[in-house]
Amino acid sequence: PQAQRTSTRASRAPSAPRASMVALISRLGACVPVYDFHTARKYAELLLNAQIILCACGALSWAFGGVASLTFGFALLAHVGLEVAKPRLLKMYTVSQFALLLWDVIWLSLWARRIDRGADGIFANAHYHGTPRFLLGMQVLLFLSRPLVIMLWCKMWDLGFGAADAANPYGQMEDAMPAPPP
Repeated sequence: PQAQRTSTRASRAPSAPRASMVALISRLGACVPVYDFHTARKYAELLLNAQIILCACGALSWAFGGVASLTFGFALLAHVGLEVAKPRLLKMYTVSQFALLLWDVIWLSLWARRIDRGADGIFANAHYHGTPRFLLGMQVLLFLSRPLVIMLWCKMWDLGFGAADAANPYGQMEDAMPAPPP
């Protein structure tokens, strides 16, 4: 019975929402002029490091720091996924970027003006007004980088997250080995 279930699952066509999601990811990935996984991974690691720095700086705010912590957690998930080369984790991170973009839009629409104006009573005090503004700046930078992150991770998904290189985790190390001494 177990073999029948797995063969039935494998023979089924992907569901309509999944097929449309894969088509969207393929279209977004086509916007990135990177053609190999290793180059895309280098850029992704740079963007992840930038996200982690922005999130760590944003989390220094005593108020509203949860939004930066959420993005920080997902960036760490992506780092772990890249290190262990698990496509499932990397796909989860890619899909989560769409939700985080929506979360950024909602958060910025609710809080950006209030933080910038100092509309709440606690922000009216000159001692505390700058701290949430710093978080707001970090969140705006994260929001502006999110479309680039989404397109790059869609490109990596389209490239199969380096599945062709999975048999050789060290890349082309054997080609770069020095000649043995005489």
